[in-house]
Amino acid sequence: MKLRKALDSFYYSTALCDLRLMNQQFFNQNITYNSLLYLELIFSMNGKCTASKIAELLYVSKPAVTLKINELIKQGLVTKTPDPNDRRQNFLSVNENAVPKYKVYRQQDDLAIKKITDTYSEQDIQKFCEMLGILSEINFKEINWR
Repeated sequence: MKLRKALDSFYYSTALCDLRLMNQQFFNQNITYNSLLYLELIFSMNGKCTASKIAELLYVSKPAVTLKINELIKQGLVTKTPDPNDRRQNFLSVNENAVPKYKVYRQQDDLAIKKITDTYSEQDIQKFCEMLGILSEINFKEINWR
């Protein structure tokens, strides 16, 4: 099936690209792929990320998330800011000094968007967005494996 092969190829190339960029951008910081995932979550939540939210999304314990966050803070990649409405909680953000390195990961997306918009009609792009929405919806659903 062509669709299966294309989807597999997309996931493989994305993972490979992420690993290459991670090794290129953070080679002297001993950052792991797991750490990169945390940075992606923190960055994508635009300053509204908390340790509890990460624990909930990844199905891991809050103490495990706290350990990882403290490691990222020690590496200078993440900062913590107290929630003004709930002092027991902290908002996490990618450190300003790490943002330029991190944004390199977005460059391949920008190139793909430009090539797609230059090549396809608005109607084709809308269909593609609907297809990506289906993938996202399935990825975010709780899957019952039994």
